[in-house]
Parts: sequence; C-alpha cells; structure tokens
Amino acid sequence: MANLNTKLQITTGKGQVYGMDMNDTYSEVYQEIAKVNNADLFVTLAQLSKTNASLLKGAKLIVIKNNSPVGVEIQLHANKFTDNSDVDEYSADVRITQLLGANEYMVLPNQYMIEYSADASAANAKTIDNKGGFDVNSGKMYIDSVANLGAKVEDSETQVTVDDTDYFRVGDLIQLGTTTGTTATKIEILRVVSIDSATVMQVERALYGSLLGDGDAQTTGHVSGAAVHLPFINTQGKYDENYDDANALGKVQTNSSGRYTSTNLFGYGRSATYPTGIVKGSFAMKFYSQAYQELGLSGVTSASNSGLTASTAYQFQVAVDGGSAYDVDVTTDASDLSVGKVLSLIQAQFDTAYYASSGNLKNKRLTVGIVSGDIRFTSGSKTRVSAVALSDSSGGDTDIWGVGIFPAVASVEAAVASRLPDDTLLSNDTFISSSNIGVFSYDDGKGNISGGEASGTINYETGALDITGPPNAEFVASFNYDSAHSGGINASSNQENGIITISGRSVNSKIDAEIEILGFV
Repeated sequence: MANLNTKLQITTGKGQVYGMDMNDTYSEVYQEIAKVNNADLFVTLAQLSKTNASLLKGAKLIVIKNNSPVGVEIQLHANKFTDNSDVDEYSADVRITQLLGANEYMVLPNQYMIEYSADASAANAKTIDNKGGFDVNSGKMYIDSVANLGAKVEDSETQVTVDDTDYFRVGDLIQLGTTTGTTATKIEILRVVSIDSATVMQVERALYGSLLGDGDAQTTGHVSGAAVHLPFINTQGKYDENYDDANALGKVQTNSSGRYTSTNLFGYGRSATYPTGIVKGSFAMKFYSQAYQELGLSGVTSASNSGLTASTAYQFQVAVDGGSAYDVDVTTDASDLSVGKVLSLIQAQFDTAYYASSGNLKNKRLTVGIVSGDIRFTSGSKTRVSAVALSDSSGGDTDIWGVGIFPAVASVEAAVASRLPDDTLLSNDTFISSSNIGVFSYDDGKGNISGGEASGTINYETGALDITGPPNAEFVASFNYDSAHSGGINASSNQENGIITISGRSVNSKIDAEIEILGFV
C-alpha cells in the first residue's frame, strides 16, 4: 500500500489562503485518456466492473480532467433509490451531467453516489442506538441469519448446504446448535472458506473449542432445516469463554488484554439482497464504567496513619461482579502502619486470589487505592453487572470495620454501580446540550475506529470488528445499516450503490476534446 495525499490550495487576490488535505492509501492507479467528439452519444471512459480491474472499483480518489482548449460534458451514470417503509429500493437509472471548461478538472473523493427520491437521507434506513450484544437476542451471543440448512451436516463433511448463501461472506463465522449443555443442541462454530453457489459453502469445522457436530447426534442444530446462526463471540478466546450459562447467555466484551474481534456486528446488516451492510461513518461505541465502593473518608494520603495495631490480623469481606463474598485476611506490618502499606497488603491478597485455581475472586480483578482523599475499592471489569460490595467478615480475626480510620461497615458509602456514560452534556452557563464526544469511539468512513477508549477497524460489508479497548469491558454500539449507502461497493445490476460509468463528449461541434481520468484504488 502506498500513501495518497491530496491537497487543494486556493489563494485569493486579497491574500487569503484556503487549504484542504485528504489522506489515504492505495494499491493501484488506473489512467484513461480518450479523444471525444461532438456526437450526442457519450463515450464511456470508465465503468464499474464486478470481476475485472476497473478504474471505478473501490476508487478512493477519482480525478476527471479536461485536457482540451474547448469545453467538455461529463456524464455520471448512477442509480436512483426510493424509501419503501424504511427499505431503500432501486427505482431507476439516472444520469447527471457536468460541464468542464478548457483545462478544468473535478475531484471526487470516492465513487459513492446515488440519487434519492425523497428529500431525506439515503444513509438512514435502519438505525441501532446504544445497543449491546446482550440486547440483541435476549442475552444470547448469536442471532438467526434467516438462512436454514438444506441438508444434514455429518461430522466428516466440510461442505454446508443452505437455502441461500447470499446472507454470508467468505471469512464469516457461522453457528450450528444453540446450547453448551445439551447434546442434541450443542453448539459448533464454523468458518466460511468459500461460497461455491447459491446454496453451497465450504467451511472449517469445530473452531474456538466448539464440538464437531453430527446430524445424528446434534438432532436440532445439524439436521436439514435447522437455523444457521451468526455468532458474535469474541474470537480472541474460546467460543464459550464469556458464557454465563449452558444456554449461551453471556457477555459480549473485550478480553483481559482489551481485545475484541468478531466477524459481524451483532448480526446486523445481513440481507440476501442489496441494500446490506453498515453505513460508512455511522458507527459509534462506548463502554460501561467501572463499579466501585468508597469508605466515605476525606483527606487520606498514603502516608496517613491507618490507626490499626501492628502485627495484627484483620478481616473483612468483599464481593465482586455479582460473585460470592471473598474473605480478606490481612496482617499489618510490625512497624509501618501507614494507609499506603495497609492497602498494598490488601491489594497483594486481591492479586493472589485473581490467579488462584479456585475461589470467589478467581479471574475477578479488584483494586484498592486512594482516590480524591478516600479509599476506593474498584472492580476491574466494565460490564453491565460490574459491582463491588464490602461487608463484615465471618471469621475469627479482628474485624477491620470501626478500627482506626476505617469506619463501621454501616457507615461505608453506598456502592456505585457500573453505568453507561451519557450521550450528551449540558453546559453550565447556557445549559445547551452538546455531544459527549470524549466517551465515544467512532469510525472515519474509511474503516478506522478511533477516539474514546478504543481503536481498531470495522468492515462495512460484513460488520466485522477488530478493536482494542479497556480490558474485560462490555460496550454498546450505534450505527445505520441496510441503507442505499450501506456496505462495500456493489456491482450487481440495479444494485450499484456508486457511480456506474463516467462518460464524456466535446461540446464544440468543430473541435474534438481530450478527457483524462485517474483512479486510485
């Protein structure tokens, strides 16, 4: 890939300068230079091709230049779409013409261009607003693709027959079966390797730790007529890593390294016919906050005296993220009774319990520290169920509550649950609402995600996500889909969502003209 930088600088007679930059990458450059005459019929200069190399096929920059001393007429051929009950449908072919004078040129940043019948958006047919994976299918981590098996799947086969392969793309994960605890319905995760026909796909089997299924044993998920699902599990781990029960209920979240990858976007933007896919530039996501509980103190520093007794065992309980309470037993140092030292001893116990082979804090991250002069216990996850609950101990050691600076447990401040940050903020002076942009990660219309707490990529055709964000975090997403401007470039007849052809002619009846077109793909 090579860098593509486009600059336009306008300088006026009054010394004003206006500058604009666009940056992208490209792999190929296509150039077409053609002589055109004054005939009423246009000469085709560039066209969208589904199979052959084409100047217009996914072009990231198109330059149309008149190299002549006379004027030319440029014709752009595109499609017209109509809103039919929030479904954008092709209705007619349209042709737009543009005059270019001698040596004038025009620059198109991409080929996405259609006509829309209504005075409304062609990118807003269907909308998702702040929806998480848990909200899509009653907590299940998959959605019905609408396609069904056309034949039983044996354990020896790498071919899957469905009633319509148009719902799928090469690289997709598909799911047969719906549960982890019942043989007849047990889940198998497969990857689409190739799409051979309208009904046949080649696949890889038993991925991400799932079972190799067989229609004779998995009598619900692998038999003819069974539903084929689109899973949106985090492919950074095993398929059931974030399942909470045997029915595939769970959390769509990043892993402990903050990674989340999926081959679809909660199953949305998958239609058998165009429009399909996600609208470029419409994606935004935000994460849940961390839950915590504070003691209700003020002015505490690491050097503050804890008020505890040296070489004494203290005990309390804490429950994290809905789990059972964990008994914390900490013995104070023989000489250092500072708050910083006591908290470090407590933190060491939390860290040990996190990596233990069993226990109520296994794989549950918990931290304790000083925040704004108070002692805060914070969950290491950012999910809907993130929570911290401090309580009395049940053992024989001295209870820490009510000793030194530690208040009685009844006086500890109420726990603060995890929540989603607000979409908007209200200014203090004018009370005017504005976007809370700092909490959102969003795409740039070129497949890149940045801002907020995450970075990564999105595929507009498949909805595939590859992000790095906070660890162990659930997120919600907002986007538009299945609109005339959705997905990648479509070259199927009457389903094209961009410029189909560029044509030209000389407007001078005596002099032929020369038109040059550059396309960067």
